[in-house]
Amino acid sequence: MKKAPALLVFLTLAVAVASVVYLALPAGDTAQDWEQRRTLFQDATVRAVPLIESIKVYTSTIGNPPRALADMIPEYLNELPVTGLPACERFEYRSLAHKQGAIVWYDLGSRQGQPYSGQSRFSEGDPDHAILIFTLDAQGKISSALLDRLPKGREPVDFDPERWKSVENRIEMALDLSDTYRLHGMPRDVFEPLLGPPDGSRVVHGAAWELRINCPTGLLNHDALVYWPTESYPQHLYGGNTEAIGRWVYIHSE
Repeated sequence: MKKAPALLVFLTLAVAVASVVYLALPAGDTAQDWEQRRTLFQDATVRAVPLIESIKVYTSTIGNPPRALADMIPEYLNELPVTGLPACERFEYRSLAHKQGAIVWYDLGSRQGQPYSGQSRFSEGDPDHAILIFTLDAQGKISSALLDRLPKGREPVDFDPERWKSVENRIEMALDLSDTYRLHGMPRDVFEPLLGPPDGSRVVHGAAWELRINCPTGLLNHDALVYWPTESYPQHLYGGNTEAIGRWVYIHSE
């Protein structure tokens, strides 16, 4: 029973904070409200330009993004800018380096005109060739291994590293690879000496860090303005639809 007053105080404060945020900016329920809100956020993105440039310089100089914005002061930035928005004055930052992963692939050779079974999931390489795809986590370890565009009717043959590197019978050896080696969790510095350098790669999560302004319009609303250094965003992010505002995106929570 003693915990009830504390819980009541917490809920009262939460409602009060949400009410302040809701009242401080146009709610966005009408087209006119949204246009006013959009103008405020456009101004905030301009204020963020020196901050973004400082993060980029820090990342280029140090070799990785800062763990926190305070790491850049005072060498890379004199002070942290504010958003200019009365209810959400802070720019929120987080490093995404630990979430970055990659896809690497190996060309397994031509299918010799044979159709492949199932549906291709990847566009890498020659479309007439089968490929071996490794998905790597942020530490460069294999999290999944898939064969794509594999022709029908092939039988596995014993994996041989020398024949593999000479690109001989790769399709058949790829069928045996997972039986010969434990691929899941294998680090890059182990599978590359075994298979040779991949024929191609791409980053799965291109953004190394994220800048955002959390800007809810009510207690259950989670709208936010987000910037990624790639300036490339999906249509759906963090449970909401995105709308471009300059080089940022506004997330309309659902």
